[in-house]
Amino acid sequence: MNSWIFAGLCDKSDMLLYICKLLAGGGGKVLLVDATEKRKYPYFVGGLDERLGITEFAGFDVACGFEDADGLGAHLQSYGGGFENYDYVIYDLELLGFCSQEDWERASVLVWVTDYEVWTLEEGGRWLKQAAHRHFAQGVIPEMRKVAVRAVDEWFGDSYLDGYFADLPVHWKGETFVLPWNELDLSLKLRNEHKKKLEMKPLTRGYKKQLCDLVQNLTDRDRKQIHRALRNAERRKA
Repeated sequence: MNSWIFAGLCDKSDMLLYICKLLAGGGGKVLLVDATEKRKYPYFVGGLDERLGITEFAGFDVACGFEDADGLGAHLQSYGGGFENYDYVIYDLELLGFCSQEDWERASVLVWVTDYEVWTLEEGGRWLKQAAHRHFAQGVIPEMRKVAVRAVDEWFGDSYLDGYFADLPVHWKGETFVLPWNELDLSLKLRNEHKKKLEMKPLTRGYKKQLCDLVQNLTDRDRKQIHRALRNAERRKA
């Protein structure tokens, strides 16, 4: 089981839904965990009038309404399963206490996700400093990748982000993955939310390329496998 923590205070739900569908398109069994402050995912996958628990959506499972990862694990065990039944467990993490120190340390991938809004950059830096001190032993510096979402201007880059994140107690791995964003990608996000579906084919070419590059970087799959998974995800209409 691969545990991926995508931490950050910006809205990264659309990116994570696409990543989960892409992984599922490659044959993986995937669980996406809603650990956001506003508990957004029931609005995307349906069932607002009931406690969702674990819901199948677009070829993968979504966990909603749990107080922390331990509670989710107990729920899975009560139904005869567990985290180990999934190839990938992916957290959309905004709640500082949702994942334990052990969850952070066991994670196979740690990703910091930000947009370029000043509030997100300032408050996100404070959040990440708290998380590093809370979830890692003294002297242990976590290794994380950076992803920037909803990039609409080319002059933002690593040198700009370094002004906010270079002094944090984190070792940054590689360059920032930047997901471009325009009105077509926004339109698809809104359409998917209202229809409670997850189409990927209308995504812009630049967004798909960066999304595939990111997933390839986080897995041991080659480009041909990633593109095959993308085609499978695009064909799935749900």
